[in-house]
Amino acid sequence: MIEPPNCRIELCAPGLHGERIYAVLHELRSALDQPTFEHRWRYQHQYYGYEVVIAWLDHEVVGVMGMRPVETLSRGAFLHIDDLVIRHDCRRRGVGRSLVMWGETWAITHGLGAIFLDSRVEAIPFYRQIGYDAHGSVLVRKILVAKSP
Repeated sequence: MIEPPNCRIELCAPGLHGERIYAVLHELRSALDQPTFEHRWRYQHQYYGYEVVIAWLDHEVVGVMGMRPVETLSRGAFLHIDDLVIRHDCRRRGVGRSLVMWGETWAITHGLGAIFLDSRVEAIPFYRQIGYDAHGSVLVRKILVAKSP
């Protein structure tokens, strides 16, 4: 896959380009404020190997991908893509594909045998187009609220 002209993909150290990354990520995670994002990025990087990968077009950050290596009993070692967002005015230019391909190369290099991610329904055609299939897991959740003493 050839990256779009003037596109550069870069693994980003925690805190570096934080405001630029947050501006793009906020399009997907609108309930997340910047200080919380910065804290979670540093914490998850330190304890869980979470990485932020950014895509530049010319001198602007236009894409962000959060990812982390995971190993479970059922799936073995794999890469989990937590967040993938391309700035709304830069979509359909190959930036998302470039980020995912970068992640695939990183996963292979680090001995990971698969990539898993959660997707919004409207993004499924994009993932199918680049070779991803829906899998049989059903995502369920329960929000826990700590009780006051």
